[in-house]
Amino acid sequence: MILVGALLSTKIQAFTSEALTIGEVITLQYPSAVLQQTRTIKVYLPEGYTNSTENYPTLYLLDGERHLAHAVLASRLHQELGNIPRQIIVAINNLAQDGARENDFYHQKAKFAEFIGAELQPYMAKTFRAGKSATLYGHSLAAYFAVDLLSTQPALFDRYIAASPPLQRHANDIYQQLIGQTLASGKTLYITMAEPAMEGEQVYSAYLQFTRLLSDQAPSGLTWQAEVMPGESHISNYYISFFKGIFNVYRNTQ
Repeated sequence: MILVGALLSTKIQAFTSEALTIGEVITLQYPSAVLQQTRTIKVYLPEGYTNSTENYPTLYLLDGERHLAHAVLASRLHQELGNIPRQIIVAINNLAQDGARENDFYHQKAKFAEFIGAELQPYMAKTFRAGKSATLYGHSLAAYFAVDLLSTQPALFDRYIAASPPLQRHANDIYQQLIGQTLASGKTLYITMAEPAMEGEQVYSAYLQFTRLLSDQAPSGLTWQAEVMPGESHISNYYISFFKGIFNVYRNTQ
């Protein structure tokens, strides 16, 4: 017993700690004239960026403070496997105030879309060699924003990943807007849900309504895929949806 205790004590004394690093990010405080507020933006530049002169496709993350770390890890793995190109990742952080997220993605969604299209995307192209090819990722209410944006301003992004979007009361309206658009070829949408019991009846029913409408008639130029994730909750769905989604939206444009 004394010997075992001495060995364990030795091992514990040998423990060290170090920071877990997944890559370097640049943090910006962007003063938006459209939103009349300053927004925190974090930019991840891919490996080899410094020694390159090329423009890179760009991935925009809504709810950026929550999704940047896992998006970087998933993207790097897919890049190593040759599934997707190296890309710049732009994480748009939410404001801390109560109701700010709902305001951006729902009540003032047109203004938030203008901020992205008129301010942030041109800034990224000028400052970080971000090419025109762009992906948008959103979860929950941010996924609703992404699907709605596809139906109203499809020119802003080429690829859309929407995890667990709450489309209730809007599924048909969004579809009608989408079907009325003339889409450039190569648009892709990957839309997912967790299990029905974990999403709620209304949310899941709206998802079924929207995907059935797409099955009946999808807009020309749009490739889409819908998937239900067994065993996932509304929250955990954002991990698996991004990992599978970033591969699928690129695969469907190649």
